[in-house]
This record gives sequence, C-alpha cells and structure tokens, in this order.
Amino acid sequence: MIYRIILPFIIALLAIVVLSVQARGQVSEGVTAIVNDQVISSFDVRQRMRMMVLSTQTQPTEESLRRFQNQAMRSLVDERLKLQEAGKFDIEVSQREIDQQISRLARQNSADAESIKADLLRANISASTLEEQIRSDIAWQILINGKYGSRVRVSNNQIELEQQRFKNNLAKPQYLVSEILLESPSLEQDSAIYAGGVSLIQQMREGAPFPAVAQQFSSAPSGPQGGDMGWIRQGDMPAAVDTALATMQIGTVSNPIKVAGGYMIVALRDRKEGGAAMVANFRQMIAPSGSEKQFTKFLEDAKTCKDTDGLSKEIDGAFMNPFTNVALTDLAPAFRQTIESLQNNQWSKPLETPNGLLSIMLCSTDYAEGAGVPTSDEIVNRLTDQKLGMLSRRLLRDLRRDSLIEYRN
Repeated sequence: MIYRIILPFIIALLAIVVLSVQARGQVSEGVTAIVNDQVISSFDVRQRMRMMVLSTQTQPTEESLRRFQNQAMRSLVDERLKLQEAGKFDIEVSQREIDQQISRLARQNSADAESIKADLLRANISASTLEEQIRSDIAWQILINGKYGSRVRVSNNQIELEQQRFKNNLAKPQYLVSEILLESPSLEQDSAIYAGGVSLIQQMREGAPFPAVAQQFSSAPSGPQGGDMGWIRQGDMPAAVDTALATMQIGTVSNPIKVAGGYMIVALRDRKEGGAAMVANFRQMIAPSGSEKQFTKFLEDAKTCKDTDGLSKEIDGAFMNPFTNVALTDLAPAFRQTIESLQNNQWSKPLETPNGLLSIMLCSTDYAEGAGVPTSDEIVNRLTDQKLGMLSRRLLRDLRRDSLIEYRN
C-alpha cells in the first residue's frame, strides 16, 4: 500500500511536531481551540497532522508541518461546526456508514479497510481520527441534502441550454482533469492561501499523490473522490483554468489559479482532440425517369420524413430508402455536401441519375452515441451538485462567522 512508503517518517513525526510547535509557541499541550464550548485539543491537532503526512506521503519538514498544522486546525474547526449544525437536526451517522466510506477510500488506494487501519496503527494514529473526519463529511452531506435538496430545481430551459453548450463545445479539445479548490475566505488571506497552494504543488511535484492531497485539502465537491472531475471540454471551466489547461503537458500540475472564492490547482491526466462524429437520418427517394410530374407532386406533398413512407407508393416503380444514424464521414464527399446543405424535413433539388429521378430529405442530424453529450438526468445531477456545493460553502462560511471560536496560544 502507498502509505507504507513513508512510515519511517511517520514514526518520528510526533517528536518533530511537538518540537516544532513548541519552538514557535503556537500550540501548547491541552486546549488549542474552543468551538462553541467544544474543545479541540493539541492531541487532536497532532493526530490530524500525522494523518495528513501519512495520506499525502510528504516528508515532514518545518515548512510542511506549519502548513499541515494550519490546515489541521482549520479542518477540525470546520468539522466541529458541521457536526454541531447536524446535531441540531438530530442527524446521526452509523458506524456502518463510516466503515463503508473507509472501504471506498481503501479501494481508491488499491487496498482494503484493514490495511488502512493497520497503517494508521503503525503510525500511532488513532482510527477515530479518520472516523471523525468521515463522520462530519457524511453528516454534513445529509444536512445539506435535507436542508436544500428539495429547494434546488433545474428547469427544462436550463437542461436545454446546458445540452446546447455541450454540443457547441464538442469540437473543442477534451481534458481528463483532477482539481483542488483552496478556499480564500477574504482578500486579506489570499496571499497566505496562494503560498499554501504553491507549497502543496511542490510536494506533489516531488511525489505526493494528487488524490490524497485533494482529499485532505480541497474544498470542492470532488475532494472526497480525490479531486477527480473526469473528462471535461474546453469551455467547461473558468476562463483562467481553460487557458492553463490549453498549455499544460499531460501528467503535470498547474500553479495556483485565481478563481471565484479562492485558488484552483488542476492536474492534467490526459487530453484528446475534439471533433465528435456527426450522424444523419435521411430518406432517399428514387422514381423512374419520365415520372417528373408525379415526382414533383410527391416532393410537394411529403412535408416530413414520416410522410414519405406512404406517399412513395403512389408512383409506380418508385422506392424509398431510409437511412438511420449514418456517419457523415462515411458518405461520399458530394453526397455529404448535399446532406449538410439541407435543413430538417427539406428535400434536395431533384437530380436525373442513371437509376432515375432522385431526391433526398434530411430528417435530422446529431452527434454520434458516446460523443459526450450528457443525458437530461446527467445534466440535472451535475447542476444540482454545483448548486448544493455552492450552498454548502455558503452555510459553512456563515457558521464560521456566527460561531464563537476561541484559539488558545
């Protein structure tokens, strides 16, 4: 398991943490913070720091420990706030739910739950440290879904606009991306958040796994999944992120990118060019030479593709060829040019051919199956997750502002 790579560093981490934080005078044994009368101890902070070092495979240094200490304190405060708010609504998380999430995390690391717990034990990290982090995440998700889930609506117009946006972007490059979102609560903290992002990037470039860093540091909804966003197209991300992705090499990590609410770090895992295949549905009508009058009347009477099947029988010797989901790239150049010049339910100009009179009606064109246009349900889920994520961050921000949080030096 990847955690075992740095276990020698973890074994010595407690002493390093104690010496470093005491030397700075930032944390003393005992109480380090009080969140609405609930205590966060120095032991809690050290345990969380140990878990961060273990999961990110970072070699402890003075700089990294300082960053982990700040992040550990922030995470513990947020978790207390989440659990306190969830408690107001009698939300409880069972041990079974926690164990299921640990198993999912283990699978992401090609391991099993027992290996995770064994590695924690060898690093002198209590299993409750991981369990409490998971408990707050699950409780918060239940709270957000219960509080806002019924209020979030995605209209048919939004679905259509989103599908059209995807279609408009299908010719653009695609990127396989992972993300880390570092929230910046205020302009005053921007520089510190940026510096922390630079430090994280350095650690990842030196070998720290991006998914593990995302799980510990990212505020994005994708954080628990290691920041995995899957395949996205140019235009799906904020403009500054799009610009960065266009110039990145596969397998690299970006610098911190300023976005609304903080900074984003992206990893480009793969890239492929755009140009999704188009398919066409059309009807080809062929009638014997000498039947120009009937043929012209037929073309006038057949207003849609559905009309063509019955009407074609009115001309002796005529026949109708239906074509379904034919890739435009498979058509002869002249034939393809004709198809592309037509509107839906429009006939082409009749032509005299060796086989008789010929005309084509275009029924519809669309992108080939698997081209990347999401279904209506997928769009609803995506937009709902985005809205719930925004509401989640807003509620947590309000809780931080309205709660009594006292830090002890």
